[in-house]
Amino acid sequence: MERDSYIEGIRSAWLGEQFGEVFFKAMADRAEDESMRAAWQTLAKLENVTGKTMAAVLEAHGETAVADEAIEIGNEVLDEYSGASHHDSMMRMKDVVEKAIIRFDQLLAVAPEPDVPSVQFLVHHEQALLTFVDREIAGDHAHALEGVEKLLEQAP
Repeated sequence: MERDSYIEGIRSAWLGEQFGEVFFKAMADRAEDESMRAAWQTLAKLENVTGKTMAAVLEAHGETAVADEAIEIGNEVLDEYSGASHHDSMMRMKDVVEKAIIRFDQLLAVAPEPDVPSVQFLVHHEQALLTFVDREIAGDHAHALEGVEKLLEQAP
C-alpha cells in the first residue's frame, strides 16, 4: 500500500468514526429502553475517542482532519435500525463491523511504526464493537459493553 493509499485509508477510518458517533447518538436519542440508550451513548463515546485518535494520525502526516460537511444520518437509515428487531439491527451492525475489521487490519499491516499503536487501537475498537454485537445477539446485554468500557479506560 502506497503512502497515499494508506493516508486515504486513515482518512476513511476517521470519517467512519465521525459517522459512527453521529449514528450512535441518534440511536440513543431514539431508544426507548434506558439501558440501550446508555449503550448507544457509550458506543458514541468510543467512536469519538477513536476519531480523535485517527485525526492525530492524519495530522502527524501533515494532513487535516476537518470534515467538509456536517455528517447527517438519514431518517431512513435510523428507521432501518430502530424499526427492526433488536436482533436484526445487531445482525446488520455485525456485518458492517466485520468488514471494518478486515479493512483496518490491512491498514495495520502497512502502518508506519509511529502509527502502529493508534491503528491498533482502531482495530481493537472494532473488535470491541464486534464483541458488543455478538453479546447482544446472544442475549447477554448485561456484559455486552465490557470490552468497550475496558478499551475506553485504555484510550490514548
